[in-house]
Amino acid sequence: MDVIIDGARDFKLTGEPEDLMAVVAVVTEHLEAQGRSVVAVEVDGVSLHPETVEAKLAGRGLSGASEMRFESEDTVVLVRESLADLREALPDLPEACRQLAAIFQGEAPEEGYEPFQELAGIWLYVKRLEHLACTSMHLDSEVLEVAGRKVADHSRELNGFLEEAVQALRDGDTVLLGDLLEYELAPRAELEADIVAVLNRHVPVDPD
Repeated sequence: MDVIIDGARDFKLTGEPEDLMAVVAVVTEHLEAQGRSVVAVEVDGVSLHPETVEAKLAGRGLSGASEMRFESEDTVVLVRESLADLREALPDLPEACRQLAAIFQGEAPEEGYEPFQELAGIWLYVKRLEHLACTSMHLDSEVLEVAGRKVADHSRELNGFLEEAVQALRDGDTVLLGDLLEYELAPRAELEADIVAVLNRHVPVDPD
């Protein structure tokens, strides 16, 4: 099987990876040693979404593919761009929570169902980029602190309130959902900007 990295065909697999996901792990480690991160994976001409790579490739033997292509990006550049995207998006997040809370506390709470799903998706995207920044810069969220608490604790607490909000949505308890958005999620949305600021302080300075 050919393994092509950024258009080059000179990468050679060593040993016998047990499946295609193991190949991804080997290539990822190889690139990390060069300060780069995998940003795209393609198997026999089929591009895989990042969230489906493991599900698609775990347990799939090497004989199940003739070619794997990887695209990579400089990790520092990737992290810098991700944090810049977050700095642009985060100022609107607390107000979005409060506006949505007002809808759920109003006379037509059903109008908030779809916006809530969108909000949850945005927050998932935010946490994914923060996780990328931490792992790429080898930062431990169990050690890194923001507002006097571990970043990992903030994330666990947020996840708990998001799960409670999703359950309230399923139960049709729009009063509880509105309260969670206004009193629990909006303040934590404001905290996300502080988390990104702390992460940004760890990004190596751009020599240019």
